[in-house]
Amino acid sequence: MVFSVIKDDVKAFRQGLKGQDLIFYLGLAFIVLYYLRPQVIISGLDFIPWLQITILFGFLAMMGKNRLQFTGTHFLVFLFATLAVLSAMNSLYPDISSRSITTPFIFALEVLFLSNCVKNVKQLQLLLIVFFLCIFKMSFFGARTWVSRGFGFAAWGIQGPAGFFQNSGEFSLLMAICAVMSIPLILYMKPKTKLYWLFPLTAVMTVMAASSRGGQLALLVGLIYLLLAYKKIRLKNLVYVTVFVSVAWALFPAEQKARFETAGSDQTSTTRLDYWEAGIDMAKEYPLLGVGFKAFPEHYHRHYKVMDGSFLSNRKEVAHNSMIEVVSTLGIPALILYLWFHFSVFSIGSLLKKHKEPEPELVFFESFRVSLNGAILTYFIGAIFMSITFYPYIYFLLGLAIIKVRLFKENEREIEVHKGMSGAKVVRSPASSATPS
Repeated sequence: MVFSVIKDDVKAFRQGLKGQDLIFYLGLAFIVLYYLRPQVIISGLDFIPWLQITILFGFLAMMGKNRLQFTGTHFLVFLFATLAVLSAMNSLYPDISSRSITTPFIFALEVLFLSNCVKNVKQLQLLLIVFFLCIFKMSFFGARTWVSRGFGFAAWGIQGPAGFFQNSGEFSLLMAICAVMSIPLILYMKPKTKLYWLFPLTAVMTVMAASSRGGQLALLVGLIYLLLAYKKIRLKNLVYVTVFVSVAWALFPAEQKARFETAGSDQTSTTRLDYWEAGIDMAKEYPLLGVGFKAFPEHYHRHYKVMDGSFLSNRKEVAHNSMIEVVSTLGIPALILYLWFHFSVFSIGSLLKKHKEPEPELVFFESFRVSLNGAILTYFIGAIFMSITFYPYIYFLLGLAIIKVRLFKENEREIEVHKGMSGAKVVRSPASSATPS
């Protein structure tokens, strides 16, 4: 039964992929190259910049088809990148700030590309499926690693693939975001097999294996949001959650429990509080453009670090907080923009309130809204403990949020047009035959 369902869903997925336009295929290639990374896994493939070429051809195709749309959110992302460049130009440490000055604009271009490569709901659903399949490879590896340890604790956590997610903390946060993000979409699909729940399960297991308090706390907040969003905070469910948390805590390695019990007073916590205090001080002294793009480690090391001869005193540390990272290195205007990115993704209010009998596309939009809200909340909590401003997380979510807003508006206009023409509500077929059953 299970394999029959999977077989049918794979067949529907393949059918859905057929006949799509070139721009969408380039968008899928972008996702695969970014997260599955076959050009790195397979020896000999990494002889040309596949990702950059994919984006370049995508922009050329968009301009040729007149499909390149520039929104207010795009403007804010490019403005943020511009502030980063201005910060680098006025940096106290120009050699450091100039090393990766193209990074902010690369992320801005990726947001512009991703948000324009999807033209309808069916394509959005297919893109999300491909994204989760790519992430599942990583989550399965993480879960298997944790099982092989006997669900034990490792001080180094777990190492992700080379690149943005290699560090245990950043890898943990990626898994937390994807676990929270996938649950509303799986609920929307109403799959006939529980096998699809393997993805959020393995992602959660990877978060546990990573031993990152920030990632684990972010996951917890994201899951609590989902309970609130689906109005599942009832006595019965609270009992289930309490039992689950109690069992999970009992199975938690003693070393991991100790890390939570000493949070706020251990060396890791106290040093981070020092970083945050110093970052706020930098922002007060240099409020407009900060001390310089990527310059926090150097400035802290020179002016704030206590040189006591210990191991930590010889290391140049990041701010370990994305808000502090932004305000100390780029200035207060950049911090305002960075916080606004979160509000651009997060949306309040159900999309179904005005519709007594919502059609399938609208139900999907509501599930996707909850999915993005949970993802950005999870990211925000993780960003409190990690310097991840210039990591892919929030830019990927911004791209998806722009797609959601555009497609939702188009869907609403189409409904109004049909109502105006027929004088009655039009019932349409489900948006995607490629969505698993």
